[in-house]
Amino acid sequence: MNLRLRERREAQGLNQKELAQKVGKSFRTIQSWEREESYPNAELVGALCEVFNTDPNDLLGWYEEHPEGKPTAPAGAEGELITCYRQSTEKRRSKILETARDQAELSQAQAAAPEGEGLEADQVRSA
Repeated sequence: MNLRLRERREAQGLNQKELAQKVGKSFRTIQSWEREESYPNAELVGALCEVFNTDPNDLLGWYEEHPEGKPTAPAGAEGELITCYRQSTEKRRSKILETARDQAELSQAQAAAPEGEGLEADQVRSA
């Protein structure tokens, strides 16, 4: 069973200790899973799926047909944004989402504006 836990953990910007805290296990347990010396039970697979925002079929590699070119976890700024969001409190998550929506709306308005009539920098609301 290849869970690719290390790969998934690193894509989320987590170290082994942080992942252990999120799923309520020890650092050594995470090490053991990553080395494939032992495996998580069904309850812990569910907890890992929540952390990695995936489903058990994806986590465990169970597909009727393995999809070619299956999307991987976002990288770069997009992945960092997701990591920051997940590490934030509910109140802060609401603010992040509000800011992202505002910026998307402004971007759409700017793209739709006639040439030379784009939004000025001072019209872009900061968080």
